[in-house]
Amino acid sequence: MAGMDEQDPRTLVMQHRELQKRAEMIQQQMTMIKISADDCNKVLTTIEELTNIEEGTEMMFPVGSGSFVYANIARAGRIVVDIGSGVSVERSLMDAKEIMEKRKASLEKAYENMNSSLAQVSQQMQAIEAYISRQQQAMGYQGQAQQR
Repeated sequence: MAGMDEQDPRTLVMQHRELQKRAEMIQQQMTMIKISADDCNKVLTTIEELTNIEEGTEMMFPVGSGSFVYANIARAGRIVVDIGSGVSVERSLMDAKEIMEKRKASLEKAYENMNSSLAQVSQQMQAIEAYISRQQQAMGYQGQAQQR
């Protein structure tokens, strides 16, 4: 980091702490994005399975916590998809698949951007750590020279 020589070490330590908090926040956001992308994969897999199912077929569907319910498929070629802001619409399987693939691609791009941001923050933290370490070593050498 340019200009570290003019900064008070306490300021650098505070900057390091702020960068550490930012890194943790980015990691949390990355985790949430990964969970959403995994959900998209599950939906895409389900859509693929539904393309081979006939109306009236009995299936088990997850209801959460590893629990399932038996259900008969009333409309095999249709699915209700969340399109954002709490709005869901009925779409054909192919339309739903396209929506989910776009959502997954968007999430993957967001994940990559977050990963890049995390790398930048990590580099800044390492630069501060290296600078402080060099300063501490220099202070140690000065203290040893004065004792002689």
